[in-house]
Amino acid sequence: MIPRLRLSLALAAAVVAGHAHAQEWVSYGESEIGVHYYDRASVRATGERKRVWRLIERREALSNGIRSGKALIEIDCREGTYRYLKTMHYAGSMGRGRFIGGSGQQPREFVAPGTMAAQLSKAVC
Repeated sequence: MIPRLRLSLALAAAVVAGHAHAQEWVSYGESEIGVHYYDRASVRATGERKRVWRLIERREALSNGIRSGKALIEIDCREGTYRYLKTMHYAGSMGRGRFIGGSGQQPREFVAPGTMAAQLSKAVC
């Protein structure tokens, strides 16, 4: 079990490290929360599904110290759905600074018209 855990941690670190060097953040809109970006270089397609890293730069930090957040999102362009595969929250601007926390995969949701998810879907699909 321990070797498998070490391998999982090593793979996760490699994915995050590889992503850190390839960031090309492009704004796809603003909301009451802040400015939303996606990493053009991170878009990967598997059929009609696209995976992309997105970042939110908050206008103001939350009470728990979160100032920005990154997420790996999978969008099903044909079905009009999306799901978060991984989220990470930071105390600093543009996904930097102290790591505050995050979460893993979330359930799939429909892309609602007029939302930031719809804007992201339009940008990558």
